[in-house]
Amino acid sequence: MALKKFIVCGDNHGDLVSHESVKKLIQFRDEWMPRGGHMVCVGDLFDMGSLRKGASDEERQRGISEDFQAGIRFLDLGFKFLTLGNHDQRLWQAAETSSNGILKEHCADLAEAAEREFKKRKIKWVPYHVGKYLTLPEGGPKFLHGFVAGQYPATGMHSVYGDCIFGHVHSPSTFNAKRIDGGQAFSLGCMADIEQMTYCERQPGRLKWRNGFGFGFICEKTGKWNFWNISKDPETGDWISPMGIL
Repeated sequence: MALKKFIVCGDNHGDLVSHESVKKLIQFRDEWMPRGGHMVCVGDLFDMGSLRKGASDEERQRGISEDFQAGIRFLDLGFKFLTLGNHDQRLWQAAETSSNGILKEHCADLAEAAEREFKKRKIKWVPYHVGKYLTLPEGGPKFLHGFVAGQYPATGMHSVYGDCIFGHVHSPSTFNAKRIDGGQAFSLGCMADIEQMTYCERQPGRLKWRNGFGFGFICEKTGKWNFWNISKDPETGDWISPMGIL
C-alpha cells in the first residue's frame, strides 16, 4: 500500500510569524519527509492588521509592505496548496472597496503581485469563501482556513464540511464522528508569534491558542488518511507530537 506524507500549517500572519515555529517546522519537514510530500498552508498568510475594521492607530502605522513580503517568504518552505484566510481577504477586499484611492491602488498592486507569486511557485490556491476548499490529488480531507469558532470548532466545521483540516482558531482540537464509517475534523495551532497578536488580548479564547502544525498520511490508492497535531506546550516550551518531544 503506497502512502503519501503531508504537512499542514497556517496562521503565520505575515511579519508576526514565530521564527521558532518556522524552525521547528523546517526541522520536522526535513527529518520526517526528506523525500518530499504535500505541503499545505490553510491561510492567514498575511496579517494585514492595518486594514482591519476598527484597527488602532498603532496598527495602522504598521503598513502592509513588510507584512506582505514576510507572507510571500513563508511560501518558500515548499507549499503547493494554499487556502486564503480572513486576514488575507482584507487585502483583496481593500483592493476593490477602499474609499482611500491611494490605499486601494496599493492593495490592488499587492493582490496582483501575490497571485503572480502563487503562479510562479505553481501553488494551487483558493480565495477565502465558504464554498471554496482544496483536497489532495489522492483525495482525503478538505483543507480550508475555517469559518467556525466557539468552544468546539472542530465539531462545528465537521457538521458543515465533513472530514476537514483547518486553521483560523489558533488552537489544536479534534472531532471524531460517532458513525460506522467514521469521520474526523482537526483544527491546527498557529505559526504566528502569539505575544505579538495584541488585538485579542481581552478575548478568553486566546488562552487556548498554541503554536503548532500537523502531519499525516494518505493512501494513494484509496484516499484513506490519518492526521496528528504537533503543538508547543506554553508552560514547558516543549513541542509535543505523538512521537514524543521534538
